[in-house]
Amino acid sequence: MSSSTPPLPVRPATVADAEALAALVHSAYRSEESRSGWTTEADLVGGQRADAAMVRHVVGLADNVVLAAFSEDGEPFACCHLERRETSAYLGMFAVRPGLQGRGVGRAMLGAAERYAARTWGATTLEITVLNHRPELMAWYERCGFTATGERHEFPYGDQRFGEPRRPDLALLGMTRPVAPGGGPAERDAAGAATRDAAGAATR
Repeated sequence: MSSSTPPLPVRPATVADAEALAALVHSAYRSEESRSGWTTEADLVGGQRADAAMVRHVVGLADNVVLAAFSEDGEPFACCHLERRETSAYLGMFAVRPGLQGRGVGRAMLGAAERYAARTWGATTLEITVLNHRPELMAWYERCGFTATGERHEFPYGDQRFGEPRRPDLALLGMTRPVAPGGGPAERDAAGAATRDAAGAATR
């Protein structure tokens, strides 16, 4: 992407950030706090979404990075994991603190991930998987330029690392979008506003 200002002041996470990032991901998806946002999947899957050991593991892998945005007090309020896959990058562990959802932070984080993947790995597409029974989440990704690939992956039943399923028909649906060659000034201005608002709000 061509702009010089990233959508959020993100940095690659380290093992020292693992506990805080695991807590952030849990808060966005499966905690009681998640019900105050719109990314919650607490009624579909219980237990953990990611633990500190999982975060430490991916942080140490080649061709992997966990990007995070931090508030003024040093606490993460948005993050994602990127894995290099030939000419694409797989995006997972995408989370925004529930109280900051709906303010453009997710789009800005997605833009930061896209920039990293394009500049560091030369990626031309982003790939994600979305839990079925989450049509509103798939619709949000579609508004962000993703399209369904038709791929369907079974949920890892029996693997406690990924939580405790609360229904028997869960699956992960593939989606993809091309990596944009650059972001315009309007996109950068909007992202900058989201950054300032979120970083300030996260300290309150």
